[in-house]
Amino acid sequence: MPNRPKDPIPTGWLDRGSRLAGQTGKSAARFVGTRFKSFAAPQRANEFLEGFHQQTAQQLVDMLGEMKGAAMKLGQLASFYEFSAPGEYLSTYRDALTMLQNSAPPMDPEASKGVIKEEFGKSADEVFATFEEDAIASASIGQVHRATLPTGETVAVKVQYPGVDDAVRADIKNVSAMTKLAVAIAPNLDPKDVATEVKERVLEELDYRREASNQQRFADLFAGHPFIVVPKVYSEYCRTRVITQEFIDGEPFMAAFDKPVAERNRIAEILFRFFYGSLNRFQLFSADPHPGNYLLLPKGKVAFLDFGLVRAIDPGTLKLLLELMQGLMHDDRDRGREALEGLGILTRKTPEIDAIWDHLKEINSPVLEDRQFTIDAPLVQKIGAAGMDPRTSAFQTLRKLGVPGVMVTFNRMSYGLASILGRLEATANWQAIARELWWDEPSQTPLGRKEQKWLAHAHPDHVAPLQAP
Repeated sequence: MPNRPKDPIPTGWLDRGSRLAGQTGKSAARFVGTRFKSFAAPQRANEFLEGFHQQTAQQLVDMLGEMKGAAMKLGQLASFYEFSAPGEYLSTYRDALTMLQNSAPPMDPEASKGVIKEEFGKSADEVFATFEEDAIASASIGQVHRATLPTGETVAVKVQYPGVDDAVRADIKNVSAMTKLAVAIAPNLDPKDVATEVKERVLEELDYRREASNQQRFADLFAGHPFIVVPKVYSEYCRTRVITQEFIDGEPFMAAFDKPVAERNRIAEILFRFFYGSLNRFQLFSADPHPGNYLLLPKGKVAFLDFGLVRAIDPGTLKLLLELMQGLMHDDRDRGREALEGLGILTRKTPEIDAIWDHLKEINSPVLEDRQFTIDAPLVQKIGAAGMDPRTSAFQTLRKLGVPGVMVTFNRMSYGLASILGRLEATANWQAIARELWWDEPSQTPLGRKEQKWLAHAHPDHVAPLQAP
């Protein structure tokens, strides 16, 4: 029996909002039913409750997968974040949402071909020498097909879902409403600034030409790198809704979580060097760290595949972030306050530095001491809880801080990366690696020594940010 084509992506703000609300209502009604059954048969209460959570998690995955767009992106992010709230059933939702990382429900192949025809004015068979109809990967706003160019190269062709542009713009309307409501939680939050940052970054992801440009920039910056691989882009085969890039054959990153300890630590160090290395060396960072964006390659390399959400940071902001880190490392509160005020996080109306100092030291603890440090799930949960759980001691203080737009994107990167490192239970001397990036100190690790040799050859004029005048 042939597979039935997927229904079109819902694109209206009301339709998408009602689907989310409808799922919540169904779950609430089912929970009431579960409680009644538990009262009737208390010896089976745990069984009923477990079944409720498993069914709800699967229905959530199905709904987000079919909605695509920003709603599905939220599900992908949730699948690897270590939630701050306690509860034995959170892993049920995380494990179910993990299915969205590497494969979401694919669209009908004819839909992909239709987009290619609209973008190139020619059919897929005319643009490419071969084009495989079955998607090899599918994600929040597009899916990937294997193809070959007329010149013989094997490529990965990412095609945006029809209608996803309208769907994402509908989701953004919900985001705007949520940021206004967030002021009640965080009085010093500037909803306009935050909403603008979210809108700009999300809308940038819809423009595949921009993503292709971002990716090629990273490919150029990391060309010849000993363990970081960024696929080259074939710009003549890219359009607003189509990206064609070098095909990379590798192992899904999710396999990293089951590797031996030494290999997990090595992979974690590569991730840390990629994200914070690009930030400190090139004032540019990818802000979408989730496992679906990487592949594990032979010879210990890691490929980075998705550059839809890339943020440049100006040298002044980077200097303030590094000033804050130096203040924390040396327990210099005056230095820390000056940096926080420069970033717009502290003002005359916000708490004194003493009120948040211990929390800042905790969330940055991996790089504050010159020693081997393990990042694990409890640490990540504790960091997240301070900002999301009203029961924590830091919550009432942190809610009064300012949140500049750039920090929304930076925090997404830094907390997302911390969540992955926590899942890997990674151990390293993170401060020593950071000192390489800040001052260009000699590396203490084999990976670092290889990277510094590459940097001297590929970027001979590079000056570390804390060495710059």
